[in-house]
Amino acid sequence: MKNNPVMYILPIIFSVVGLGMLIGGYTADPGSLTDDGYPLNYFLYAMGSFFIIFPIALVAFMTYSSRRHSQNVIDLKAKGLKGKARVLSVQRTGLSINDIPQVILQLHITTDLGEQFTVDYKKCIDPFFYNLITPERDLLVYINRDNKKEVYLDLEAEWSKLAEE
Repeated sequence: MKNNPVMYILPIIFSVVGLGMLIGGYTADPGSLTDDGYPLNYFLYAMGSFFIIFPIALVAFMTYSSRRHSQNVIDLKAKGLKGKARVLSVQRTGLSINDIPQVILQLHITTDLGEQFTVDYKKCIDPFFYNLITPERDLLVYINRDNKKEVYLDLEAEWSKLAEE
């Protein structure tokens, strides 16, 4: 998200349009009404405020969410349990984001401490990594110590190990 200029240009455009609506509300003739019979200046104030506040709030939420996810992955790598995961099944959900399909992987996880359990892991996985998702390959996984259902499958590390071989 941080490398996508559209996420920063669109709120600026919406803010300029909103500012124009606020100016239009200030310069509207007193007593002028919308087609519905409401005062035009209040309508333009409300719409201008919406056009300014909503896109900025949306970008702030998306930035916060992205940073929180990144921090969660960093915390799992630093403080979580390491383990190996075997793929038991792969199922597409039917959802695609930017032509990257979301899949549900059923993983059989064995931690470095010897614990074994099964987890469903749902994520958008680039088809580039599909050759890594085979039943005979052990994949590196990080597990939250407190919640064993919260895992992070490190496909980038697996891909770099495959490239070195």
